Amino acid sequence: MNRRLHETDRDVLTLLYQPLIGATAYSLYMTLTSDVSRQPGKRIERTHKALMAYTEKHLDEIFKERKKLEAIGLLKVFRKKQGEEYIHYYELQSPLSPEEFFNDDMLSVFLYNRLGSREHYLQLRNTFKLERENGNDRENITRSFDEVFTSVHPSEITINPETEEVLLNKDRLEGAAERESGYKLEGHDFDFESMLAFLPPFVPKDEVKKKENKTLIQRMAFLYKLSPSEVSKIIQDAMIHTDELNGSILREQAKRRYRMNESDQPPRLHTKVQPENLRVQKTEPVTEEEMQIHYFETTSPLEYLQEQANGAKVYPGDLDIIDQLMFEYKLEPGVVNVLLEYIFIMHGKKLTRNFTFKIASHWSREGIRTVKEAMDFTRKQYEQTEQNKQQKDTSKSTKKGAARNQAVRQEPLPKWMADEEWNKSGEKPEDLEEARKKAAQLKEMLKKKKQGG
Repeated sequence: MNRRLHETDRDVLTLLYQPLIGATAYSLYMTLTSDVSRQPGKRIERTHKALMAYTEKHLDEIFKERKKLEAIGLLKVFRKKQGEEYIHYYELQSPLSPEEFFNDDMLSVFLYNRLGSREHYLQLRNTFKLERENGNDRENITRSFDEVFTSVHPSEITINPETEEVLLNKDRLEGAAERESGYKLEGHDFDFESMLAFLPPFVPKDEVKKKENKTLIQRMAFLYKLSPSEVSKIIQDAMIHTDELNGSILREQAKRRYRMNESDQPPRLHTKVQPENLRVQKTEPVTEEEMQIHYFETTSPLEYLQEQANGAKVYPGDLDIIDQLMFEYKLEPGVVNVLLEYIFIMHGKKLTRNFTFKIASHWSREGIRTVKEAMDFTRKQYEQTEQNKQQKDTSKSTKKGAARNQAVRQEPLPKWMADEEWNKSGEKPEDLEEARKKAAQLKEMLKKKKQGG
């Protein structure tokens, strides 16, 4: 191995690499490092049979997991023929640092997708975060080496062949002299030459074929699943005003084209629905209240907004608001639906950012997590607002303001908000049947839209 593992390395392997390679490959790597790190010179000879005994895995499974370590840059494998068989050399590579890992275009994206949660990803990233203070207002008074230490006199240094041999020794030591991404992309699934053929004459091919540029292009093509033709257009956009290929600009152009191609795929948060463990409507809904709760619990905020817009495309700014409601204010999807309906009714289907976040902050402090809690809380808030309004209406000066407030609310209030007894009087069978038909029609409309209809 090129250097022993330190505490941060183990955290990186456990929290960042393990979700990508799995527990078995992770265990294999840790077994190899523990075994070899105890040996002089950081090397040891073992048989694969001994490795099977350590891990209790068959040889074919060890080989399968070993390939994962190779692919992600934690292991280099060499072999040499000796007689009738091969001797394999496993060279263990140290993991990337947290900063290198999260700055890596490939690994960071794959980790995000594997975790499946923006909140979990950021929480994990923040565990490695360093708080840096702004030192612009401070004077650096750190002593230099020659201010503290005195060099030895030339007469005290005896230069002889033995001294030279010791000082100039080039034996390999722990750690890597140069660090670069341990994994490699050979570009087997990407036709680089075909991509070059798509480029117009004004793009200098030699610049594109530079080693670092070729590696970056292959990563972007692999990450965003881009064809040679699409990559050529990205390169043209990145080099339209220059003869040099800037990596940052290339990344931005690749992301932009990916967003254009995947515009019909909404961000992960928007499509979430109320978690099963937080649903209160477990049985087939019968009453109107149960149907309303079921609707809020089984509809994502994105679907709710689409229904409010009669199937039209949702404004991206509204989706950003939903993201913040679910991520920053920790509101569940069903609760977000209730919040959206309340705001739309009170503000004529206008989703105002500041007002929305003000209410979300209140609900978050109240610990509202279920649809039923949100509906009950909204009803109480509405009743309190109405009582305050009636008290203010006793004076003529406030009657005009009350009229203005009434004018803002253009939508009729739903029963669940306006009437606390709305579900206790009983519904007519024909009303329930009509409500079921309407819900089924809305779901069918959304289904067709998702299928590209």
